[in-house]
Amino acid sequence: MSDPHESRIAALRARRRARLRVLAVRSAVLGTGVFVLAVLAIGWLLTTVGGRDVLLRQIVARLPPGATLAWSRAEGPASGPLTLHDVRFSMPRQRDPDCVPTPQASCAMGTIRFRAALVVLDPAIRPLLGRRLRLDALVVRDATLDLPRGDTPFELPRWPESLPDIAPPLALQADDIRIDRFAVTREGMPQVDIRRARGGLDASDGRLHVEHLVVDSDRGRFGLHGDYAPGDRYRSDLVATAVLPAPAGRTPARLGLVARGDLSHLVVALSGNAPAPVHATLVLDDQTGDGERPRWSLRAGSDALEPGLLAGGGAGPAFGSNGAPLAFSLQAGGTAGDMRLQGRYARDGFAATLRPSHLVLADQVLALQPLVVDLLDGSVRATGRVDLRRTIASRGAAAA
Repeated sequence: MSDPHESRIAALRARRRARLRVLAVRSAVLGTGVFVLAVLAIGWLLTTVGGRDVLLRQIVARLPPGATLAWSRAEGPASGPLTLHDVRFSMPRQRDPDCVPTPQASCAMGTIRFRAALVVLDPAIRPLLGRRLRLDALVVRDATLDLPRGDTPFELPRWPESLPDIAPPLALQADDIRIDRFAVTREGMPQVDIRRARGGLDASDGRLHVEHLVVDSDRGRFGLHGDYAPGDRYRSDLVATAVLPAPAGRTPARLGLVARGDLSHLVVALSGNAPAPVHATLVLDDQTGDGERPRWSLRAGSDALEPGLLAGGGAGPAFGSNGAPLAFSLQAGGTAGDMRLQGRYARDGFAATLRPSHLVLADQVLALQPLVVDLLDGSVRATGRVDLRRTIASRGAAAA
């Protein structure tokens, strides 16, 4: 015969297990209900017109201060394809990115303005869960982009800080970009008129992949393909091409550029015809890995280069000449801003020879130690310093 106390304890335990089972079932049902409601809500947002309008209003509400986004008509669900008509976007931007506002003085501002008659977005939803915007297609037609004038003080490029960074707020992948008629201006002044662009890109923090991007514009036909990863020691594997416009009956300039390597060893090679063969090769080596004092060498030259063709026009006057082709060669190299160089220049009966010279560039100040040039049956030897931080600031001594 069992002990009544033990029987009572067993019964209490049985009732407790039953209550836990009921609570577990209720929690499961509640969780399933919440999940189903969430799925239904997400489905409503992504697949219905009302949900699309709610999402678009939330995007507008979360724009940076001063930014505006509007459109005249929207078609299709947020899951895509989503078509927006007469899109208008504007956003303020400092003219000098390095300006820091104070209570006594504000920074000069400009405005970025974008308009497009048609924008079509076809997003993939699942990548958004990983903070990645993937667009199976992006179509832009009849668009304009007006950029503000920059007031950044002139400064010579610094290595590698002057290389562009890749830091989008959200990783973006656009597999099929189609742009037709896109004009870029700077405060109303024409910059480039893109007639047609096709390609793809994948941009994330510290990395950019461009997939066979081809741009046909008034400045020429350009192509770009490859990878650029500033987050991985500026690793680059890029191929770029350009066919520049020329007057009727003239051969257009055709150029190709390849950049491969990283901060430890980078090779940038340019070659083509304009109209005669032109070449340039830049090699940078930095085995220390800090990128601050790379060893570099540059070789460039052409027997008949027409600068007017490189500017996207004819062989008009350039560099004080009458449009005749020029011949030049240049050899340079050094460590960081400490360089030695020599070369030659000839055009339309004028010739100059750059004798082996020594220049040092540090903190935006160029030191001639010395610069020696033979021209006009004589020789010029220049020493001194040129402060490049000022519009007109130079001092030195020259003797012929």
